[in-house]
Amino acid sequence: MTASGVSRYRKIAGITVGAVIFLILVGAVVRMTGSGMGCPDWPKCFGQWIPPTDISELPPDYKTRFQVAGKEIADFDAFKTWVEYTNRLIGVLIGFFAILTFVAAVPLRQKYQKVFRLSLAGLLLIIVQGGIGAYVVRTNLETGTITIHMVMALIILAVFIFAFLQSYRSEIKSYQTDLRSEVNFLLWIGLGVLVLSMIQIMLGTQVRESIDLVAKELGEAERENWIDKLGLGYNVHKFFYYIVVGSILYWYYKLRPFFDSVRPLKYLTFLMIGVVGLEILLGLGMHHLGIPPVFQPLHLLFATILFGLELSLTGFLYLMRNQEKNDF
Repeated sequence: MTASGVSRYRKIAGITVGAVIFLILVGAVVRMTGSGMGCPDWPKCFGQWIPPTDISELPPDYKTRFQVAGKEIADFDAFKTWVEYTNRLIGVLIGFFAILTFVAAVPLRQKYQKVFRLSLAGLLLIIVQGGIGAYVVRTNLETGTITIHMVMALIILAVFIFAFLQSYRSEIKSYQTDLRSEVNFLLWIGLGVLVLSMIQIMLGTQVRESIDLVAKELGEAERENWIDKLGLGYNVHKFFYYIVVGSILYWYYKLRPFFDSVRPLKYLTFLMIGVVGLEILLGLGMHHLGIPPVFQPLHLLFATILFGLELSLTGFLYLMRNQEKNDF
């Protein structure tokens, strides 16, 4: 194994992490535009590998021929069809990135065993995620399936972030003694923040499903009244965010004394606080401006980036704690 092999792996794994975050954004755009059933079948779209661009390319009975869960599909919409199909194509592209990440990890398997294992796990999880995506379509976006799909995406993101961090174990080793006995406490705080953030994202996904139902009931013209119809789930999501933000600020407070000696913690923490600020502004904008369409995917995007930064901080602390155990 050479240094160039490690460098190559880091580049590919870093691209894969970014691609997973981008796919989550694209998935949010699919939800925002109501394009989830733009393609009523899977893996093809209206039985074609290249989706139609006009209704004239479909048979007269397409609504019944491509019915889902025993129900006729909605009228053909070329825009929604291509938004959904683009989402699938990006998913396939990420599959190729995952394969490349695994291939790059193979030469590292002896010295960096966890890099190899995590890269393999990420690839297998992406295959499972494809199956979940197919199930979501075949059940006509059944309630709960979208949340499962989202949780799996976050798990995949976590796996690739940890694999990426594992490739830096030699560099992280130089910080081994700088946090002394504090590292365990800081790590436990990080794990708590991750759990709270995961719950918050799941609550947000549930709220998103409620928004879809309210949108069908009231229509686009009543968008400013959607918030009032969301009920308890939205209120829980809104107030739970105070708990998440409070835990992040406490973590920041406990990490501050080590910023000068462990610079990566400083940079990651500052980025995390900055993203929290953006999330707060987007949340306030959605609440007071009638859920502007463009805010919805941005809200999920920054929530995902925030989760990724929390994962990175926690992973960094974990590696520092386990250096002396040679836990690789």
